[in-house]
Amino acid sequence: MSLGRLRAFVRLRRARLRGWIALFRLLLAALRGQVDEVWVGDSHSVTFNTEHSPLPGILRTGERRWTWHLGPRVMYSIARDDFPPTLRRTARLVARVPGARDAAWFFSFGEIDIRCHLAPRLAAGGDVGFVATYVDRVRGLVGRLGTPAGTIVVPVPPCLDSYDHAAFPVAGSPDQRLAAHRAVRSALTVAVGAAPSSPELRLLDLTEALAGPDGLMRDELTDDGCHTNAAGRAVVRGEVAALVG
Repeated sequence: MSLGRLRAFVRLRRARLRGWIALFRLLLAALRGQVDEVWVGDSHSVTFNTEHSPLPGILRTGERRWTWHLGPRVMYSIARDDFPPTLRRTARLVARVPGARDAAWFFSFGEIDIRCHLAPRLAAGGDVGFVATYVDRVRGLVGRLGTPAGTIVVPVPPCLDSYDHAAFPVAGSPDQRLAAHRAVRSALTVAVGAAPSSPELRLLDLTEALAGPDGLMRDELTDDGCHTNAAGRAVVRGEVAALVG
């Protein structure tokens, strides 16, 4: 084995070890009754709860709150390929821990779809049929987790000056991205409403709370044209509190 391959092997092993340690900490906290919420999603699942968006992984993101950050994963790919096998396998373990399966589970994906690929596709005559499949994928994972309910989060409204990452360039005009957001929001509402009653699926729709009169995210609620800042996070946490009581 070459030195380069050996280093890559060691990095991979270390990453896996860190992942298992983080999972152990989450399950231990749950066993002690110290977990109220678990969020699964892209970077928004982190920034809805805390200031920073670190590398993907399992992390504590607030008092009695944890996040499994899956990285820049899009709703479309989850609908096509399902959740990562590691997450699906781990869900069976989570189901054995009462404090984990009884926590409120939230699933946050779709903002990248709207910002980076969906707007021009819809403008060219495409559709959002994949959203219903995504909801089915979430329902399947909720069943594996053994939790009685799961909450799907509607993506945040698009911003006028959107975060334009080199690997995820913005696609479409603000009006096109607004149309894409409306389409995804509507499809999520329909699919969640039509889902079987067990396990229960709920919808956390942050649109009205975060959007201004033009439908775009209010400037004061974001610093980077994508994620909620401290003010936006306070709005989100208020909406979560209203939902879970």
